Amino acid sequence: MNRTTWLRGERRAGWGLRVLLPFAALLGVAAPGASAETADKKFAVESAGRTTCAQYTEARSSNPSKAARYIGFIEGYLTAANRYEPNTFDLTPWHTTSAFALILDQHCKRTPEDGLAMVAQKLVVSMMPLRLADSSPLVELREGENRAVVYERILWRAQGELARRGLYRARPDGKDSPEFRSALTQFQKLSKLDPSGVPDVATLWVLLNP
Repeated sequence: MNRTTWLRGERRAGWGLRVLLPFAALLGVAAPGASAETADKKFAVESAGRTTCAQYTEARSSNPSKAARYIGFIEGYLTAANRYEPNTFDLTPWHTTSAFALILDQHCKRTPEDGLAMVAQKLVVSMMPLRLADSSPLVELREGENRAVVYERILWRAQGELARRGLYRARPDGKDSPEFRSALTQFQKLSKLDPSGVPDVATLWVLLNP
């Protein structure tokens, strides 16, 4: 999966530490055994996966191209997990490269001894409740200069959550509409997010994170 192409909810600004820090903290308390190997079954970890969090943090400040390679390992691991995890089409249905980098930054500052393969497996476990189980069409939404491309099923989830909060009164259908945009913008303002008018990464994270 090429996230440069998919850009699901990527925007110039509007989200940051306060949005993803709570999730980054979850990686430290992922399910027991959420590591790159177990006592019963071991496998080889290739190249970047053997990198420690301390090495990643150093690369983020001194070697951006190397850091990008490490983040690419995380994305590749998640793509493989999409293939082998049962009932899974996409473990990270609205997350982007920037979101992964921020999560990794915060986790690695707290646990510099972790290897990237271990972090990637913890991420798989943490993302399971948010995963998309089946394929879903992509929908492009624009509002001025703002743009988001998200799965139809994720729009349906967002509409349902907005309805639960009393902001959206139509029946959830996964389709774009003026009513949906109005409810979404109202939610963004209430949540002190950038009122982009589109379901960007920060908005979906705050709205749909359990």
